[in-house]
Amino acid sequence: MTIYYLLNQTIGGSDSQFIFDHNMQPLMILTGRFGLNQNGIRLLTIDGQYRGRVIHRTSNFATEYELQTERQTLGQMTKMTGLWHQFAYVSNLKWTVLGSVTTNTYQVTHGIHAVFDAHSIVTSKKLDGLQLTLANDQDQVPAFLVAATLNQWVLLSQRKSKHLFNSLGDIAIN
Repeated sequence: MTIYYLLNQTIGGSDSQFIFDHNMQPLMILTGRFGLNQNGIRLLTIDGQYRGRVIHRTSNFATEYELQTERQTLGQMTKMTGLWHQFAYVSNLKWTVLGSVTTNTYQVTHGIHAVFDAHSIVTSKKLDGLQLTLANDQDQVPAFLVAATLNQWVLLSQRKSKHLFNSLGDIAIN
């Protein structure tokens, strides 16, 4: 089991997130976000080498997220929200994601085998994000892409609730 940290580098997690190892050494960077003018997230090494991406796709029934590496499509991920928990499935990997947007805690499994666990953290430098515990390092890139998508869902829900309760809070007054 290996521990990684996916940390938002700005308040609200917009546009950049870094992935650190258990010694807090930077490994990878996630750039982009989901929204009207941006449609996905790219995963790069610290050197700038492309490792994968998540593309935001919209269908008639649900919003889908396509996970890709440089050579293959890993699958589509669709969010289904229940009463207390959220459920997602990554098609080609056959991963099941069960968790909660409110607590930002997830368990990802392949059948009965754990792939990774994620839970919300805040570091001593006041950076928030996820702590990932991977069962197998071979699943590193797909796990980072899934975790980044889950983290973006939380950030999107926080932005929506902020604007619902304080819709005039971002207006500058002379």
